[in-house]
Amino acid sequence: MVNVLHYVLIPFKIILFIILIAIGINILRYTNDDTNISILIIIICKFFIHCLMSYNIEISDDDYNKYMKYLYSNKKFICVFNHISTIDGIALLSTFPKMGFVLNKFEEYKYINYDDFVNEKFGGIFVNSNTTNKIKNIINNRKSGNNILFISPSAGKLPDELKNIAYFKKNGAFINKPSILPVLIKFQDDSLNFYNGEKIYNRIENFIKLFLPENYNIKIKVCDMINIKKNETIKEYKDRVYNIMNQQYKEL
Repeated sequence: MVNVLHYVLIPFKIILFIILIAIGINILRYTNDDTNISILIIIICKFFIHCLMSYNIEISDDDYNKYMKYLYSNKKFICVFNHISTIDGIALLSTFPKMGFVLNKFEEYKYINYDDFVNEKFGGIFVNSNTTNKIKNIINNRKSGNNILFISPSAGKLPDELKNIAYFKKNGAFINKPSILPVLIKFQDDSLNFYNGEKIYNRIENFIKLFLPENYNIKIKVCDMINIKKNETIKEYKDRVYNIMNQQYKEL
């Protein structure tokens, strides 16, 4: 049975979402304590996921504890995840503390005052000509409790077959051969998959459809750490990480 009220409220939820994002970003701009920043981000994103939207996040205690163990270790690593929907970032931010993304800088960010300064507060970096060096510096200088950098090497492309994750087209996560902590996201169907994110009107459409599902299930899995093998090339390492993640995605 269709919940009419759910659909009637969608325009109001979208307006409230945009208002809260703008307010949250401005509060974040003037918040300096790392713990307060992490708490603020998680609270806002949990409100989005569970109240303004209608998603159920499933993650095992073992996987969550695995993330926390590496967060509060001196391990030098980066998280690689499969990125297939606009909701991915909010789902991850509502689940894990102290994380940031390697992001493309879209023009609409300026309307919510999301700039380099705020992105750094999130622990993220924008893609530019110096991205590889920035990733290397963040990994090499990482200490216990520092934000974990998340990157999706699939370049926003969807898989050829829905049973798989998209192939890793980009090398940025692998060039310096860091340890990789894979994180998988799996939806109950393909209705939220984005497409043609290079066009602003498609990104708006991808955003609006996040509010359509009701009681929609999202699974998140933290896989085991993967380390480079002796004499392994960048391509071999990237392909091995992909194959491990793809297999575990099928089993999720």
